[in-house]
Amino acid sequence: MKKIALILLGGALLAGCQTTSSDLTTTANSAVTSATNTATSTATAATSSATSSVTSLTSGLLDTNFPSLSCSAIKQTFVDYEAQVASLESGSGLLATAGVSTASAKAKLDSAYDTAKETATPVMSAKGCSETL
Repeated sequence: MKKIALILLGGALLAGCQTTSSDLTTTANSAVTSATNTATSTATAATSSATSSVTSLTSGLLDTNFPSLSCSAIKQTFVDYEAQVASLESGSGLLATAGVSTASAKAKLDSAYDTAKETATPVMSAKGCSETL
């Protein structure tokens, strides 16, 4: 009698622990969907952030009121810009992974630098600055 009870109990436990292949497939598909959604969301956020960084950096330089700055402050503006550009460029692999064209971003950054330099150089000359850009 004890043997039969143990066999029945073991069978009931085994039946309760079994999962079907469709259960496993559903669970696997759910995990893959979740991981894909997370990766897509992360990439979208990274792309937006990278694009925003380039836009913010270039507009910050282009919106600078150079005539109101001292010679050293003008020079420091360009030094800071170059450091921030170098920081973005060192993360170019991340930009590319996020789908941001590093060549396009670099072109925008260089164009902003050249435009700002064309604006700041005559100001520095008029102020008699010894610093150069």
